[in-house]
Amino acid sequence: EEIVFRVDDEWFISMDELRPKLKEAAGKVRWLPAFTGRRMDNWLDNMGDWNISRRRYWGLPLPFYTCAKGHFFVVGSEKELRDRAVRGLEGLEELHRPWIDKVVLACPECKAEATRSLEVGDCWLDAGVVPFSTLRWLEDRDYWKKWFPAEFITENLEQVRLWYYSQLFFSVVLTGRPPYETVLSNEFVYDENGDEFHKSGENFIDFPQAAERAGSDVVRWYYSRHDPAEKVLFGYNVLSEVKRKLLTLWNTYSFLVTYANLDRFDPSEPRVPPSDRPLIDRWLLSTLHRLVRDVRASLDQYDAQTACLRMEAFWDDLSTWYVRRNRSRFWKTRSRRDSLAAYQTLYDALVTLVRLFAPVMPFIAEAMHQNLVRNAVAEAPASVHHARYPTADEELIDDDLERRMRAARRVVELGRAARAQAKTKVRTPLPKLVAVFDEGDRDRGALSGDDELAAIVRDELNVKRLEVRDRAEGLVREVVKPDLKVLGPRLGKDLPKVRAALAEGRYERRDGLIVVEGLELKPAEVLVSHEGEAGHAVARESGLVVALDTALTPELEAEGLARELAHKLNDLRKEAGLDIADRIALRYDGAIAPTIERFTDYIAEEVLATSVKRGLAGRGHAWRGELNGVAAELEIERA
Repeated sequence: EEIVFRVDDEWFISMDELRPKLKEAAGKVRWLPAFTGRRMDNWLDNMGDWNISRRRYWGLPLPFYTCAKGHFFVVGSEKELRDRAVRGLEGLEELHRPWIDKVVLACPECKAEATRSLEVGDCWLDAGVVPFSTLRWLEDRDYWKKWFPAEFITENLEQVRLWYYSQLFFSVVLTGRPPYETVLSNEFVYDENGDEFHKSGENFIDFPQAAERAGSDVVRWYYSRHDPAEKVLFGYNVLSEVKRKLLTLWNTYSFLVTYANLDRFDPSEPRVPPSDRPLIDRWLLSTLHRLVRDVRASLDQYDAQTACLRMEAFWDDLSTWYVRRNRSRFWKTRSRRDSLAAYQTLYDALVTLVRLFAPVMPFIAEAMHQNLVRNAVAEAPASVHHARYPTADEELIDDDLERRMRAARRVVELGRAARAQAKTKVRTPLPKLVAVFDEGDRDRGALSGDDELAAIVRDELNVKRLEVRDRAEGLVREVVKPDLKVLGPRLGKDLPKVRAALAEGRYERRDGLIVVEGLELKPAEVLVSHEGEAGHAVARESGLVVALDTALTPELEAEGLARELAHKLNDLRKEAGLDIADRIALRYDGAIAPTIERFTDYIAEEVLATSVKRGLAGRGHAWRGELNGVAAELEIERA
């Protein structure tokens, strides 16, 4: 078949007179991302007259009438249509074709019969008039004023030249103002490989299918955390990654529910004042209320991505730092007040977090709210969506404490890297860790070797002492090597002597340069690393270096073996299918016996053993093998 191009008369709206007014109005709008505002400006600069007519059957009938004598007029309302009609009203079921075409009007100039032009309007006429047609512009101007302009609208980026533009046109013509205050545009959605989706294609995924397979809240979170300026690559692999992030949150919630039920925690118990809680509780409350403040600020700016990423970072910290550091506090067998402080801190954090993400993940939030709040607090809102959105308590935000905790966590992270370099398990205690913050580092002075935070660092890295020094002399040796790809061509025959001098440490730093053998080398021309002096493992990041003393004594090795044994026994508990709260009887034999007898109290507490006896009974869950090269025979059973 052949495509035939036909020239025909159409209806246009002349835009030249309106162009500067449209640009002025568009300039008052907040466009997100910002480049969409520039795109609108470019469109207004380059657009032609608006062709508003279509030669179709379905659509908005254009109210353009011409009489037999050629007089042209426009009908402005249904009332005017009925007032001018001379026949056809009796069959007017709707203001659409075919009924509207049968209505004949009287020409206002000559009274001759006039009929409607048969074209229908561009669909963007219908869409663009929405700020007026849906808000009773003609019927109730006070009602319209209450809701106009829209605070926020959102659509695909393509709507700059379509819906955004058509709304802007009508609003400027009718009011001289933009119809919206903030406009958020999203990029197109593609499959995981970056290919377009087509309904008939094999890669197509419809929402009901994705909601059933991945979960509707997973899909909502994925879209909300995505940068609206970037293409959305959608598929089950990326949704699985999002689900993995959400499982961290769910596991923390599950942890609290499990232990709270075992311990009969009551959220309505008298509160432990935040000032009386341990430092790590006060840190969590500070970061929680900073999160509330930041999320509210982001959402007020229609920045869902930043809000979601901040919440993700918070629940990662909640799981991998707070809960992991405080597991042992969630038992009544320890200090009741300390245990209550831990429960209240974690409970408050989760309940607040649930309310924060409820607009994005309504179903997960509702499930958690019903279990955490509705089932536990008599006067609780019936739904999380009936609860007030959280507001930050500025008095609980402690900038200095957060800075100090950040410094401690940086030391812990580098300390783990140093342990990995030394190939020493964390369960094996080491004598000492030295931390040195560079002079210009933002965390210099935030950490000492003998406060509560130092105790956290020592426990995390399993070292007996922490020292914070101003300089790293005697611990770390800087190793500078020439970058042969860069310096080879430049130095030529001088390269060997420069290389030797650098290896021997015969150089100095001066004004950001390395001076060696009378030559000045730029930072980009050398490769710099750091090595520990004898008996030390070193790790470094920008602004911080840590040196781990790796010398082991028999006492440290024995303690490490006890920790290894406790870890193994907890694995055996899982293998035996024991519940978290089950107490056990422990029996043992073999070369491990002296270690167990030396650390009986520690081992019993770690594995919930009510009895620890030498000699096997031939029952229960048994294991034989070696731990750190020491033979062991173990039996456990429910006490």
